[in-house]
Amino acid sequence: MVFGLSPALASAACFTNTEWRAAHVRILQTELQVAALECANVAGASYNDEYTQFIARFQDRLKANATTLKAHFQRVYGGDWGRQLDIFVTKVANEASDRSMQDMKFCANSAGLFQTALSIEKPQFEQAAIDHVTDHDEVGDQCPAKPAVQAAAKPAAKPVAKPAGNAG
Repeated sequence: MVFGLSPALASAACFTNTEWRAAHVRILQTELQVAALECANVAGASYNDEYTQFIARFQDRLKANATTLKAHFQRVYGGDWGRQLDIFVTKVANEASDRSMQDMKFCANSAGLFQTALSIEKPQFEQAAIDHVTDHDEVGDQCPAKPAVQAAAKPAAKPVAKPAGNAG
């Protein structure tokens, strides 16, 4: 992650905080989707209903985060944003699939993932997705925080002299 670099050194493709959170949501959703697909025909470990519940419960948040992620790719890649977004989503799915194949008890172990995902309170949804992801490099670099801009002190306005009126 690129937290301490100056803006000049940060990658132009870095994620703003909101975009970075949205990318983590996509990873969590993809991991749940992979578990639902990989375990669909495993007796006692089919998570289709749980995945459907997850999508229904967080539909508004998933849609908002998808819009944010799309905006990131439009901002960074311009006219090539759609292809680049597809590459990112495919990479995330492939990495989730690779993890599923490395875990001999993947389907049994996925029960806890669904239980945790379905217990997330909506206000903590994005943070829960960030907390879930153990390898943040999977997302990419987060843009360095911009230093707070202090308002320049304006000199006090001088009173405007009133023209002397005719005393009469």
